[in-house]
Amino acid sequence: MYTLIQKHKTLLVFIVTVASGAFFLWLFFTGSVRDITSVGKKCVAEVNGSCITLRDYRRELLRFSNIQSRDLEEVIKKQVIENLITQELLYQKARSLGFYASDEEVVSVIKSDPTFQEGGVFSASKYKEMLARLGLEPGEYEDYIRRMLTVQKLLALVSNSVYLSEAEKNINLAVQSTLLSGKLYIITPSDVEVSYTPTQEEMMSFYEKNKELFRRPEKKLVRVWAEKDKAKVEEIYRAIKEGKQVQGYTEYLLPDDANRLPKGVSSEVSKLDQKDGILVTKEGDEYLIVYLYRVEPAGIRSFEEVKEQIRSALIDKRKASLLRDKAQEIYKRLTEGKDVSVKYLTFEDTPVDQIMSIAKVKEGQVVSFILSKQKVFGPYELSQGYGVFVITDRKKKPADEEEIKKLTQDILNMKSDATVNYLIEHLIRSAKIKINEEVIKGGA
Repeated sequence: MYTLIQKHKTLLVFIVTVASGAFFLWLFFTGSVRDITSVGKKCVAEVNGSCITLRDYRRELLRFSNIQSRDLEEVIKKQVIENLITQELLYQKARSLGFYASDEEVVSVIKSDPTFQEGGVFSASKYKEMLARLGLEPGEYEDYIRRMLTVQKLLALVSNSVYLSEAEKNINLAVQSTLLSGKLYIITPSDVEVSYTPTQEEMMSFYEKNKELFRRPEKKLVRVWAEKDKAKVEEIYRAIKEGKQVQGYTEYLLPDDANRLPKGVSSEVSKLDQKDGILVTKEGDEYLIVYLYRVEPAGIRSFEEVKEQIRSALIDKRKASLLRDKAQEIYKRLTEGKDVSVKYLTFEDTPVDQIMSIAKVKEGQVVSFILSKQKVFGPYELSQGYGVFVITDRKKKPADEEEIKKLTQDILNMKSDATVNYLIEHLIRSAKIKINEEVIKGGA
């Protein structure tokens, strides 16, 4: 059986290289280095009983401190946790196999780092000075380097054990070097008509079977006052505590308005609850009084609230079914050499990997695109609808010995990356991982 080697979707981020200089750059140029040194040993996650500390989390999070997009904040936090868990799992696996970076290897990395050199020569005084300015002990930094080097030893073992069989090499080179010409027939929702209105019974049945789809999250109504005068802040604080109505606030309904919250409030609001519903924080020269005014508990939205949503979902489901049927009909007519009345795109001398990027073509079917005498393929899902390919010509893109050598190395590298990621996926599936969301929310 042939195996196509593709770039793996899981990204191995910030693990493979020991960027000791980079480690210092992203710490040194942030204004929040004290945030790292001021936290204790709280665990943001436990991996097979080992603690990933809040300090580790904040250190890693600082790598993204130059990204200002509020929309990306949650994505970044999730990625940072995943990175740290992956690093810990790989380190544990490396140690279980007997890998461990020696003192000599750690010293070699540190001495070769330009960050700690003067005139191209390692300076012990500069090394200690840089660490002290960042609130780090030499042992802590050296442990970080040792762990990364240990992980590298495991990854090197995995990568060096990967090889290409002749069959893998040939089929993957064929994918890289084959050019296709033909037509892509596109079947879109506009090609089908739906004369269907869901009945009350159908909608109610869908609602009863899929209630979890309509779960309403807990909502918090938060009021925020911004004041520069400290006396005014104390006045507002006392008034709220006494149950008085205080004007001049801005309201935020969370989580809907999370992206609108002042930056200084975002990390604090999760600490509020109905027992302790008020706090004061500072952003720049302004004090922010944050008050949890009301909590709407989580629950299932009523049928009447979601009735129109269900109606649309059922119509879309029927339309999707008709669209699949239409695509199958187009495929059948094309295989029979009959005319079809849908739009098409013509492509000429197009690399196979571009074809794969347009449609959801399975691995084995790509091989058929290249090697079989079949002309019609599909239907395949597109971003909007379905597509049926009609291949009219296949040709080989000429490549010299140097290009073939480079392509072969690229294929080997992709297989190596995929193998490492399969290892990571296996370790994650086998591990006992506990993520402490409360510590993350309170410490981010």
